[in-house]
Amino acid sequence: MNNITDDYPFVFVDPESVKLFELASKVAKTEIPAMITGPSGTGKEVLARVLHESSNRSEFPFVALNCAAIPENLVEDTLFGHEKGAFTGAHQINKGFFEEAEGGTLFLDEIGEMPIALQSKLLRVLQEKQIYRVGATKPINVNVRIVSATNINIKKAIQNKSFREDLYFRLSGFVLGIKRLCERKADIEPLTRIFVQKHASTFRPEICRNAIHKLTNHDWPGNVRELENVILRAMVLLEGDRLLEENIMFDDFSEQDSQGAATRDSEESSNVFDLEKSKKRFNWQPGSELEDILDALKMHSTRDKAAAELGISPRTLRQKLYEFRKAGLPVPSAYARS
Repeated sequence: MNNITDDYPFVFVDPESVKLFELASKVAKTEIPAMITGPSGTGKEVLARVLHESSNRSEFPFVALNCAAIPENLVEDTLFGHEKGAFTGAHQINKGFFEEAEGGTLFLDEIGEMPIALQSKLLRVLQEKQIYRVGATKPINVNVRIVSATNINIKKAIQNKSFREDLYFRLSGFVLGIKRLCERKADIEPLTRIFVQKHASTFRPEICRNAIHKLTNHDWPGNVRELENVILRAMVLLEGDRLLEENIMFDDFSEQDSQGAATRDSEESSNVFDLEKSKKRFNWQPGSELEDILDALKMHSTRDKAAAELGISPRTLRQKLYEFRKAGLPVPSAYARS
């Protein structure tokens, strides 16, 4: 079972994906706010599009905003728009994303990265179904369905006071969790065929079974996004009319992740030694932020997973590690790589 919307594929073949599709189909027919959770690259925006296309709002706009990609000082203007003369350079009225999505769906990706000050304004909009453009004195009624997504542990973010609990309950009427690609292996072959077709220039090559086997047994730390990149790379290397195992090339970090549990355990043991050695060099305070971060890194095989456990984004985690090292704190080199 495939759903392809605007060239974005979401495959529902694996039993885990079939269960997700059944839930999403039920949620789509309602007005309940939906929150999609899952690691980066699993297809959260694609599932949001599926929700929209399957809803009674499908004839109206689907508008997506990545909350982590907009500078903090522009998020309010982006969401709510501004009036003419609201600030220097505001020469005309500008509609925000809420107005652009009128009647349809507004998808707030990386909602966990929204500045805390703006979260209260978003909460008010969800409660009152009205917005104020920047510089406006009169409200504008809005009719949109909100679908949000995050790749962080949002409940951990609530505990850390970086995300409002009341906003979470407003957004999470129904939570849809997308599994990592390696946890829904039956989706890999049909996704591969979709990407081959998408990136084939003049013809669609035959995919040999050894290539499928290699793809199916990979760990896919980058999930569906990584799979598309691998297929795109394979199409560049293709000679003849068959996509061969030798055409499948993984990124260096992916190769390391796919070497198996024994290798990973060995690497993690090395990291644990570095961590304990680092702790002894400083007067460590249990429960400190650096303590929590290094413990999370010790427990998980990737920084993305550690960031999710901590309730922060991978980008924020990288920045914190950089700042710790700059301050002279003992961050093991294995964790500090960008």
